[in-house]
Amino acid sequence: MASEEELRAYLRRAAAELHRTRQRLAAHSEPVVVLGGGCRFPGGVTSPEDLWELVREERETVSPPPAERGWDPEPGLAGGFLTGITDFDPAFFGLGAREGALLDPQQRLLLETSWEALTRSGLDPPALHGSRTAVFVGLTYSDFYDQWRTRVPEADLNALATGSSMSLAAGRLSYTYGFRGPAVTVDTACSSGLVALHQAVSALRNGECDLALVSAAAVLSSPDMFGFSRRQGVLSPDGRCRSFSAGADGWGLAEGAATLVLQRLSDHERGALPALAVVRGSAVNQVGAGPGLTAPTTVSQRQVMEAALASAGLTAADVDLVEGHGTGTALGDAVEVRAVAAAYGAHRPPGSPVLLGSLKSNIGHTQMPGGLGGVLKAALAMRHGLAPRSLHAEAPLAEVDLTSANVRLLDTARPWPEREEGPRRAAVSSFGLSGTNAHVILEQPPPEVAGRRGGRPVPRYRRARHWPVQSPNPQDGTS
Repeated sequence: MASEEELRAYLRRAAAELHRTRQRLAAHSEPVVVLGGGCRFPGGVTSPEDLWELVREERETVSPPPAERGWDPEPGLAGGFLTGITDFDPAFFGLGAREGALLDPQQRLLLETSWEALTRSGLDPPALHGSRTAVFVGLTYSDFYDQWRTRVPEADLNALATGSSMSLAAGRLSYTYGFRGPAVTVDTACSSGLVALHQAVSALRNGECDLALVSAAAVLSSPDMFGFSRRQGVLSPDGRCRSFSAGADGWGLAEGAATLVLQRLSDHERGALPALAVVRGSAVNQVGAGPGLTAPTTVSQRQVMEAALASAGLTAADVDLVEGHGTGTALGDAVEVRAVAAAYGAHRPPGSPVLLGSLKSNIGHTQMPGGLGGVLKAALAMRHGLAPRSLHAEAPLAEVDLTSANVRLLDTARPWPEREEGPRRAAVSSFGLSGTNAHVILEQPPPEVAGRRGGRPVPRYRRARHWPVQSPNPQDGTS
């Protein structure tokens, strides 16, 4: 029979173990702060502030391919393009001129937006050398390599291969900054960026890193993706995404890049860094066996939304707005609206619909960074108290009765819904052609945190033309 002292010792151990268990459970649901971000999107967007002005002013960015691409496009080909992809400052990032010329523009943009995201977050990149900073990058393809591998000297092939390798993209960022945390490239097609964010949140909560960069990029170095999308039957004839609209006729392909900097809330409160948003919860799942390998399903999308809400410890009524995937395909949009209705609309008070819109209606389908662009848009919408208009939505899709679904399509800009208590909250969806779905729940930071601002100078790059072939020649795509 145990003595009284042995019983006391046992109770002390049990209490300590219970305390440790509670700490572990709390850590696995700890909110994560988005300190800041950097981005490039069509329409001359070079910062999150530029992106906000674009959506606030209800602009769209459809254009023909820039002449610098040297393409010979068919009449009417249009999309959301970046300009100046041949220009770069390799020396700024410790690269030689030839190495920079052979670096995929997607990886150039990862370097630029990551540096800008860090400085906008109030951090000094060189001071992070040796830190437990993780990197999660969303990338899916490199048509830059395919375009140039038979056209550069043999001596350049290794540099071209490493400069285009998706598996090396995350490692390149860690190498450039001297980070020691995990470095992982994620490829789930269109959902890669938001899946990368989910993995970064998990890594922070598990104590695998102290800071995390989440990046994604897509640059159309050739017109091949237009041909693929057309063969899939999902390419918009005029390059526009008519998200959730009765006129939806396919996605408008676009380019972009974005990087976010993440930190645990418990670490953030000890410092004086800024905060763009708080990630309350996130989830990733898969369609699995269904109507087709690339076909979306309402069930899987509803389930990932419900899982993210559970991860956040929130209910559907706690979220005011859903920044939708909204590619502008009739099938995909109807599937998504039904999922939003089932996960959000059905669990809200009657007459209090969840708001729904999509950044793709402004800038097109930027593919891998699209989810991160949605995070930036939603975070800034919460900050400014405005739910921006989703373009082309005057006549909503007919497949779902939005009124009975308790979903309101943002056919006009609206003030953010007033709440009796609690912060503003938004959700962001991203669904991959791979069948991998991601959903993230964001929250407006507390006033004492949101009021902080990063202030380090944005770098002044000395950009010049750095391309595999330097002589302009419209016939070989190098002009």
